[in-house]
Amino acid sequence: MQTPPKLRAVALEHDGVVTAAEAREHGLDRSAVHRRVAIGDWVRVGPRLYRLADHPVTDRTTTRIATLSVGPSAILSGSAAAWWHGIVDDRPGTITVTAPRGRHGPPVKGVRILNRSLDDADVLIRRDLRVTGVALSALEGAVELGAEVIDSALQQRRITVERLEEAYGRRHRCVGAAEMGPMVALLESGARPAAERFAVAILDAAGIDGWVADHPSCGYEIDLAFVAHMLAVEIDGFAFHRDAGTFQRDRTRRNALIAAGWTVLNFTWADLTERADHVASSIRQALSVAA
Repeated sequence: MQTPPKLRAVALEHDGVVTAAEAREHGLDRSAVHRRVAIGDWVRVGPRLYRLADHPVTDRTTTRIATLSVGPSAILSGSAAAWWHGIVDDRPGTITVTAPRGRHGPPVKGVRILNRSLDDADVLIRRDLRVTGVALSALEGAVELGAEVIDSALQQRRITVERLEEAYGRRHRCVGAAEMGPMVALLESGARPAAERFAVAILDAAGIDGWVADHPSCGYEIDLAFVAHMLAVEIDGFAFHRDAGTFQRDRTRRNALIAAGWTVLNFTWADLTERADHVASSIRQALSVAA
């Protein structure tokens, strides 16, 4: 009992997943669907939701099933949405799905369900699945996984700072906004000045002194220099601001400092805001080696 060719084509486009509504659109009533499940051609994977038995179970398959299991109006969100957009490489273990307010239904294994309303500007259809837009996906993904998610979206030119600011403006009173706000604020200046302030705060908190800011050497200014130890701490800021020319200038600068006898440590603002202990221990270790 073969699946109608047109319906099979739809299922293959949808990662092997078929909904009851799609089956009806292609002439299969409830009994026809049940027969296909009974003989093993289809596998029931959720309410009114089926998978072609001969289709591999991929990450996209399980993500689509998880989203549609929440309901027909469900929206893939957060870091899972960022993954669906191709902003991050790995699908998260727990998938966040937005459901309409007032949804009544059972929990879905491996799914965090958010009952909320989203602005139309923050929802789109990607590969025939409702998903949060790139800007909101990047912002919420960054809350879950770190600022590199935003950086990745910007480097790929999938979104602009202006779109991120607009998406944040629509969510500034909602869950996650407190974490999004500082990241959005840092974007306006490329994060460098603020990142330098983070670095100074880390040094102060760790009791590390003996540094000077903007120390001249080799025709450059070192962000934070421990002159007596010839240790240079350089702040990279957001990577999306670093085009090919900037990247080359930074490498030339680093090589010149190393050739002049400096030990150079580079930190991103994500290092400073999310891995402060690592930053402090790296600097402390470099100072002890140079002592």
